[in-house]
Parts: sequence; C-alpha cells; structure tokens
Amino acid sequence: MPLDDSILGQGVYTPREAARLVGRTPQQVLRWTRGSGTDEPLWHAHYQFLEDSTEISFLDLVEVRVVASMRSAGISMQAIRFAMRLAQEKYGIERPLASQNFKTDGRSILMDAIEEDGEYVSLSSKYPGQKVFKDIVDQSLNDLEYEEDLAARWRPADYQAVVIDPKRFFGDPLLDEFGVSTHTIYTEFNEFDDFRYLASIYEIPIQAIKQAVAFERSLSAAQKETDGQNTV
Repeated sequence: MPLDDSILGQGVYTPREAARLVGRTPQQVLRWTRGSGTDEPLWHAHYQFLEDSTEISFLDLVEVRVVASMRSAGISMQAIRFAMRLAQEKYGIERPLASQNFKTDGRSILMDAIEEDGEYVSLSSKYPGQKVFKDIVDQSLNDLEYEEDLAARWRPADYQAVVIDPKRFFGDPLLDEFGVSTHTIYTEFNEFDDFRYLASIYEIPIQAIKQAVAFERSLSAAQKETDGQNTV
C-alpha cells in the first residue's frame, strides 16, 4: 500500500510510540482511537496502515494525552464522549482535545460533561472543587504551542531543550536547537555512559545532552509503570 502523503508533516506515531510519549499502553491508544469490539472510538484518528503497522498523527497524539489525563482523574469514557460532543456542538470546536479554545473553555466543558454523566458528586468528593479540571487542562495543554487554534508542537514542561514538532523528523522528540533525536542520544548514552563524549562528538552543550537523556529516562520510567495495564 502506498504511503498516505496527507499525513506527512502531521507527525507519524505507532500506538507503541504514542503510548510511550503519554505514559499509557498501546492497547489503550488503540481502544481510544480505533475502538474495540462494540465500543466506538472516541474520535476517528488519522490512521496510516503500512506493512502491518498503524500510525496516528500529532493531533491524535495530543488528544490521546488529554484523554489519559482525564482517565487518570477518574473521568468516565461516557463523560469524555459527552465533553467532546459538547465542545463540537456548543462551542464549534472541531477537534476539542487538541484545540486552543479547549484550553480556554475546557473547565466549563468538563464540568458540564461530569454533571451530565452523574459522576460530579463522587468526583468532587475526591478532588477540591474545580481544581481537577484546571489540573487536566494545565497538565495536558499548557506546554503546547498553537497555530490557527490547533496544537502545532509540544515542548515538554520540564525539558526546555526538547521539542516534539510534527513538521520535523515525523514528530520524533528532538533537541530543538540541534535537530538531534533524543532517542538516538539516549541509546548512545546507554552504550558509552559518558556525557562529555557525546557532547564532543555531537558538538552539543553537555546540558542539552543531559536533558535529552533525562527526558528519555522519564518516558522509560512512565512506560514501566504502565506495563501490563489494560484499563480504559
């Protein structure tokens, strides 16, 4: 099957790659974006099928990240579906979970969704007031940059040197200033265990090398925590 050219410049992530970036399992990514059994997907992700693999776009990755935050906060799949539909119908937001407008109106949308779902009482007894909604929006959307209302790139909050930009190297995490894959640096660090050596051969400041390694270590640690999970 030929490559779907329309996804070029939009990021290309396998479910496993997406899961590693958001700290979830590939099964969850597939369930949310492709559906499972009689369960419809939360949205129709841009899937590219090629040689028995499937890939989603950067906007899908952002939406997966927001869903992961909602599920971690105890928000039901039913409420998430309602929130997305409400954002589309009431606020005119085509891709709610990847939209800058959701960053602005997300707390109101989530509150309405939880009340409609009948889970607001149990949720508010676990979290103080609307703080949970602010946390979801802040954790999921505040380190994104937007263009024309949609997420354009992701700069992980604790790693200023790192960027995830769908227009660069298919959306692989990079050291922004130097265009080098953080995964490549991490792989070579595991082999040589020498920050100064890598800084020398790449001609990159040692602090940037350390950030790349720290970023990749954080992904690996999160992945270990989710290994074996199969919750929706």
